[in-house]
Amino acid sequence: MSARKQLGPPKGAEQTAEAARQAVLGSRFSNATAPESERAAPVSETPHTPVHPAHTPAKPRRAEPAGMTRKTYYLPEAAAATLEEAIGRVQAALGGRTARHEALAALITAGASRTEEIIEQLKAELLRDLA
Repeated sequence: MSARKQLGPPKGAEQTAEAARQAVLGSRFSNATAPESERAAPVSETPHTPVHPAHTPAKPRRAEPAGMTRKTYYLPEAAAATLEEAIGRVQAALGGRTARHEALAALITAGASRTEEIIEQLKAELLRDLA
């Protein structure tokens, strides 16, 4: 095997080590031929880590129909099941021509009209539990 031939700068060109480095880098970087003091630091187009907003914006709520409101109530499962059954019975008795919110409103209104009776019933249960 023969020894490798050393390639030098092109004939007729005196290159310093810096000029040779710039010639090699020039094909890779557009600013490699500029003097070191004038070169801009490389800037990444995309961030190195994903950028997430500080919080997820809330979805806009649908507008409430006129005269309506949304409420959330926590009930025992048995009470919720009883209420669902009563709503179904009201709707079935009226042939499905009553909206669910109308049946629920009627049941709540009927229960609210019996507030004094309900208070007395709950008092009796509390006294029984205390005895």
